[in-house]
Amino acid sequence: ATYDRVYYNTSVRDGETLVKVVFHSEENPSDQKFVRLHLAQAILPADTSASTTEEGAKLTFSKATPGQRWTNVVNFASDEALQGTIPVNVAGNMVDITASEFEDLSNAIAKSLDRIEGVQYTSADVDLIAQQFGDAFDKSTPYCVAPSFCVCKLPFVFDGTKCVSGDLWKNFQSKVVSQSAVQVQVEEGKPLRTLGDQELLELEDETFNVIFDTYQKRAAKQQMWPYMLYAQSLKRSNVLVVGGGMTQFEPLVMVNSGVNVTVVDSNLNNLKLLNRIADSSQINKNLLHLVYVPNLEGLDELKTEYDVILALDSLTKAPTELLEDVYFVLLSKLRLGGRWIQLAPSKSRYMSEGSPSYKDFAQIYNRHLGVPEETVWYEWLDIPKLMKILAPTKSRFQIIFDGELGSNPVQFPDNFQLIDLLYLGRTQ
Repeated sequence: ATYDRVYYNTSVRDGETLVKVVFHSEENPSDQKFVRLHLAQAILPADTSASTTEEGAKLTFSKATPGQRWTNVVNFASDEALQGTIPVNVAGNMVDITASEFEDLSNAIAKSLDRIEGVQYTSADVDLIAQQFGDAFDKSTPYCVAPSFCVCKLPFVFDGTKCVSGDLWKNFQSKVVSQSAVQVQVEEGKPLRTLGDQELLELEDETFNVIFDTYQKRAAKQQMWPYMLYAQSLKRSNVLVVGGGMTQFEPLVMVNSGVNVTVVDSNLNNLKLLNRIADSSQINKNLLHLVYVPNLEGLDELKTEYDVILALDSLTKAPTELLEDVYFVLLSKLRLGGRWIQLAPSKSRYMSEGSPSYKDFAQIYNRHLGVPEETVWYEWLDIPKLMKILAPTKSRFQIIFDGELGSNPVQFPDNFQLIDLLYLGRTQ
């Protein structure tokens, strides 16, 4: 489209410069395009200018620091304007007013009120409603402090594309999630069937042992994780494993190699399955400790001074904004000089899918991994993002390893980021 006018607004917020732009066509007023840019604090908002061109419109920015590279200046961009409906009381009448963030709010509110028969209002009413919309849009506008890493003000959370309600993750069980899902061949020539934790627990011992043995052998041929590397190097260490879902077997392999393992989980079925496997195998149960933690207080009651915190894809199924307290408690259990080892979906895998919402990203993994559709959120992680998450703890780390794991050649979906950090304590 050809736009003959451009309106823009720049504002500086914590860690970023926010630019909102509206492209407007005089010939077709309904044809408007909205763009919101979340930029690093690399520009001078006062020196921003805009002009129309034959192709449309152009914004010009000035660098805050001469000679600064433009690489990674754009942390996030969206062409979806926020919209909202607010119930308001005008002269004793409850009415619903709808508006978008790029509109002239006062004008949009006045037009909405004019369409309601019998409602009398003043300019003060319009100003008050506009303030309510402004506050609502501010709360639901993400803060983007690094490329593709945004957060929202609670009670909203960032879903990879926008701010959404965080009500779905109110309890501890929804924040730390580890699944038990085993694919089995029920009938020859038929597709694999996925059994969840409850179905596995209900199996007879003989059937359970056969299924687990078959699944373990198949999984060993397509490893996504260097089991024996950590099993051997962490021998005689005290390891705290966050989440005991039986999709891989890291805790059991480690116990077999002489590692003292404590597994914590808010899903009791996961722990029952691990205990059942231990009972039917040669595992030394003196080195395996299974702890049910239904809430954050239960996690906080664990002993301190673990040598290793191991979180294998269990801190990726809830919004980052809601996990800060979980990270804080876990880190308090790690001794000085201990290791923080974490596995999560890689950023490159996420971006190769077109940077979808974390809900859609979860469905992609659910389908490919054959796990139950109960996973409603899947969030990528890398070192810069993890450091932002852990920043409130004032902790210092040394990177031991940071890289993607998967098969070679790459076969979706086994593309995960492995992060291995040495804990150096906290700054004063």
